[in-house]
Amino acid sequence: MKRPTLHAGTGASFLAVALVLTACGTRGEDGPPGAPGAQGTTGDTPPTPPPVPRAGSINQVTPRAGLVDREVEVTITADGVTLDPSAQVSFGDGVRVLDVAERGPALVVTLAVAPNAKLGARDVTVTPKGGEPMVATKGFVVATSLGAKVAGGKAEQGGLVRVDVTNHDRTWFDPERFTLYPLVAETEASLVSLASQEFTATDGSVILLGDPLAKTGPLGFLGVNDPQDPDSASFLSAPDAVTVTARAADKLVSGALVEKTLGALETGFFTADLAPAANEGIVLDAWVRAPEGSTMKPMVLAYPESGMARDLLDQKQDDEGIPFLGIPATTARIAYPVTRVTKGFFVVLDASLGGGPTTKFTLEYSAVRAQILKEKPDAHATADKAQNLGSLPGTTVTVAGRILEGELTANGESDVYAFTGLSAKSSTDLLVSVTSEAEVVVTIDTVPTMDSERAVQIQLGGGAKVGMGATTAFVGPNRYIQVTAAPDAAKATGKYTLGMKRLPAVTVQ
Repeated sequence: MKRPTLHAGTGASFLAVALVLTACGTRGEDGPPGAPGAQGTTGDTPPTPPPVPRAGSINQVTPRAGLVDREVEVTITADGVTLDPSAQVSFGDGVRVLDVAERGPALVVTLAVAPNAKLGARDVTVTPKGGEPMVATKGFVVATSLGAKVAGGKAEQGGLVRVDVTNHDRTWFDPERFTLYPLVAETEASLVSLASQEFTATDGSVILLGDPLAKTGPLGFLGVNDPQDPDSASFLSAPDAVTVTARAADKLVSGALVEKTLGALETGFFTADLAPAANEGIVLDAWVRAPEGSTMKPMVLAYPESGMARDLLDQKQDDEGIPFLGIPATTARIAYPVTRVTKGFFVVLDASLGGGPTTKFTLEYSAVRAQILKEKPDAHATADKAQNLGSLPGTTVTVAGRILEGELTANGESDVYAFTGLSAKSSTDLLVSVTSEAEVVVTIDTVPTMDSERAVQIQLGGGAKVGMGATTAFVGPNRYIQVTAAPDAAKATGKYTLGMKRLPAVTVQ
């Protein structure tokens, strides 16, 4: 999946978000044979074999870390099998199981971690009586103590917080790779590490961004020197290192312009209720710009209704701009089609992590009603056979957008669509956005060969969920839109949705 990344000033080391270290169940080696079956009866009735124990899998180990030279109580849950205290439980060398108790469908295991236990991740194995072993690969981490405290910003939904960390052990931090994870289940919204700053072997700072629906309350952290190494040294904070608080997002209204100035480690936090009319959709567009005199480098992140970074729809920081059209070089824009009732969240921040009286932005938001069109079964793989979408509606009509629902069903398939009847003298600019199950390339052009110098491409791949592109100063009676699988796509087939709307004319300043 795409995760938020930042590019800040000198001295900052930036980290991609990796939601790992959650227990995942895999089937282990076969266990010992069960007890012999009962003696069969005489006569024609065959003996009844003993029931075969069901194979299961561990789905969660909580908490997933424990400190050296401490006791910790861990809860284990599993799918496909009933757990009871007769099960054999192992956390590997250096971790002694003191007690196994039953609590509802889960096991509660009391552990004693030895002072010299090896730091890092290890497998958790549970073998039910008479059943097969279940393994949560690298499901538990042995860690040393970590100091962690809030040093700036706020630990809140949609907000930025700086957490200072201090090493309490003789094992040093790795300043280049150290990553901080919230101690929550992977399925829970929480805080996401964005950037590490001023790291040494003994201390440093981490900037975290709160998911829009981050779980509130006390929160601890697990620090890992190298997330790519399961044997890496690990560090565990107090369970209440920070307290995450709720935050009300500002409601977005289509057509309204939002203006805001950000203080240090502040964000703009917005939500939109997306409720298309019956048999219609919405083409959503959120455009963030830095006005004249602003020092802000806008970044916008779009989340779906889950409010979690792991489901992030898109993130944008666009620096090119179109100076000759009066569009400044510091913009960030996200657009995508919506075909059902849902909710969207947006977080706007300064990518340089600045703040102050010159850290200003404007947010122009629109939710355009859109007619939903379906892909026709007739072949439309080339421009001469393109499926005609009719005339592109104007910006002032009631239903100004178009949404096309299509599907790539075979490798090498190409779908081509066309708007016709546009001006051959004046420019008609178009915003196209796409969501897709397949990894696709969408090309927009005025010529059927799709190879003019002005052609615009949108590519979805590598976990991206949303893409958009805007044509500018396009003149011609037709607009062709081609959808194909991305080169070397891991998933070349699947359903896709195109969102399309005309852009209003730009007044040159």
